[in-house]
Amino acid sequence: MWIRTPDRIEPVLWEGALVPASEAAVERLARDFARRGVKADVKKTVADANVLTIGQPETWKITDFFKPGTISDSDPMLAKLAEADFYVVRLGCSFRVKPKNVEVEWARFTVRLLPDADGRQPIAFDLHPVMVTQEIKRTIRLSVSPVLKFQQLEAEAGGAEWGWEYTELQPVISASGGGEAEPSWDYTVARGVSTVQGLKWMHMLVKAPKGMPAGQAALDLAADLKVRGGDLPVLFPRTGSAEPLTAKLWG
Repeated sequence: MWIRTPDRIEPVLWEGALVPASEAAVERLARDFARRGVKADVKKTVADANVLTIGQPETWKITDFFKPGTISDSDPMLAKLAEADFYVVRLGCSFRVKPKNVEVEWARFTVRLLPDADGRQPIAFDLHPVMVTQEIKRTIRLSVSPVLKFQQLEAEAGGAEWGWEYTELQPVISASGGGEAEPSWDYTVARGVSTVQGLKWMHMLVKAPKGMPAGQAALDLAADLKVRGGDLPVLFPRTGSAEPLTAKLWG
């Protein structure tokens, strides 16, 4: 069974505009506008010209695909499944900007896996994509190997009978935080491309303490924008809560 990556984010967890990282950053850009004779309000230009969409994470438990009864006693997967629970979590976000007014030069999507009330802490055991540079890959299949690591397959390749299918991976992407509780993906414009834009899909293999009944994560995003030719760092808007955006993963 192959689970195809959708061509739109649904259901939507949050949608809105990224906001300037600080008043000082706004003032610097306003002074830059004045020097160059740009007649525009910084905050209004940013608010009107960028839309970020974050989807509700989708989660699959590995044992729904790898049934323990079908794994031989010598398989290393059996020991891993006995000591912890493993989940594949699909994350998605989308950038939409108005050309000429705002361009996204760099963006970082961060996931912080939260401990439960008993202090049990899940980690990101593996991530995908880890690194994509200067190319577009179409119809890539992603599965999980017998040692519980992501493996990327060409669309026509045999072997794996289940997994997740990407229609496209756009450069430049780099991930960090594998084996930790706070992984992230960085998106940077490629040569000849003016802005980071469109759908971005990420997969995370989560290792959770055995029997942990529910999992949550705090999602965050920061970016560097080029606004009418000037630089402006922006953040996911805060509403006074400790976490920027909390999402249920399982349970």
